[in-house]
Amino acid sequence: MFLRFLPLLGLLLLAGCTTTSPQRQQVNWQQERARLERLDHWQLSGKMAIISAQQRGSARLNWQQDGEDYRLNLTSLIGTSILELSRSQGRVSLTDNEGRQHQSQDAEALIFQLTGWHLPIAGLPDWIKGLPGKADYRLNPDNSLASVRDGQWQISYQEYRDQDGYRLPHLLTMTGPQSRLKLQINEWALQP
Repeated sequence: MFLRFLPLLGLLLLAGCTTTSPQRQQVNWQQERARLERLDHWQLSGKMAIISAQQRGSARLNWQQDGEDYRLNLTSLIGTSILELSRSQGRVSLTDNEGRQHQSQDAEALIFQLTGWHLPIAGLPDWIKGLPGKADYRLNPDNSLASVRDGQWQISYQEYRDQDGYRLPHLLTMTGPQSRLKLQINEWALQP
């Protein structure tokens, strides 16, 4: 009689041993948003894929934000410079892969002119931290940012990681005018 129930007992034991992935702790969106808005000194490194009808490419990315100013370095996967874009006191400067300097008030137009890439530089400092700026947005069940719709750009967040008390994006996709960007952030360095 006991042998007839042995398979059922084995199934019950196996069911008790299965694990479920832990639920992410809920965040208070208003508090988290306010904290992220105050975070204006940070650095990140990662990879970016750029896909358009005319070209496909990938680059290593290093972004350093210092208040309103920033420095963006894009290098090839083997380490050669693609471009260095910086903003200091309202002036935008771009150094191309041949070391030539270019100046403009419009970073996005300058990058497009020199590379043919549509990069949403104006929105990136917010979007990259998981902030919608003034755009329309949706939240995930855990109250982290799920997506942003800002003009011609749609930003989707696929993965977050907790670091230094913040929940920060580690994988996001930006779809915009004739281009799609995938950004994988490997490392954050925060200076709150």
